[in-house]
Amino acid sequence: MNTEPSITAIKKALEIWSLQNVCDGAILLGFVGLGLVACRGYLETLKARLSLRVAIETWDTLLDLGADLILLAVTLVGLFVTNLDIMADIKIALPWVPLGLALCGAALIVRAFYGGHVPGSRPWWTALILLAVGCALNWFGFTFIMEAPGDEYVKLPFGEGLISLAKLRSNENAGLAMTTFFLVAPLFALEFVWAVVAGARHTVQWLRRANHVGTKERSATLAS
Repeated sequence: MNTEPSITAIKKALEIWSLQNVCDGAILLGFVGLGLVACRGYLETLKARLSLRVAIETWDTLLDLGADLILLAVTLVGLFVTNLDIMADIKIALPWVPLGLALCGAALIVRAFYGGHVPGSRPWWTALILLAVGCALNWFGFTFIMEAPGDEYVKLPFGEGLISLAKLRSNENAGLAMTTFFLVAPLFALEFVWAVVAGARHTVQWLRRANHVGTKERSATLAS
């Protein structure tokens, strides 16, 4: 008895299941990141309950770093699933989810390299808007396309229209998947270049400040 076809089918099913859960998890993580950014005031009130200075400093670091790490994970998943082979295997709402994940990446860059960590500042608002729009696109895509209602709702009001949205799934619309890929993949490429350039510039500025401070300290030491 040849079991190789069955084993291959099981491996493929596990691959699809894993990829689908990674994509769905990234969508949910985006909302966690949005909550950490938008609800900073609420989180600051919780900080008042901390008594130790070390705990307070750790709390501040975790808030900023946690949000950025979450957005990094979401962006990497977006870069990963914006792939023609993967889009053919799993259901991704086109073009909603790839665009939403790309906007999360843009929000991360603004936060990391343009002062987006300062609540109330213009970069903070820019990052918040990008993140909110990205999450809204992901929510719409997940709710109305990836998890579109089945045929049991066809006779209900708006049922037929909602069911028809399933045609926007990547594994059911190869043409739209191709179009979305050639639209969003360059966006991720531009974000990659943007992040590298902004990160390098930020690092050079940091080195200049560090060298300047070091020179002043050495001069003060010699003067004393």
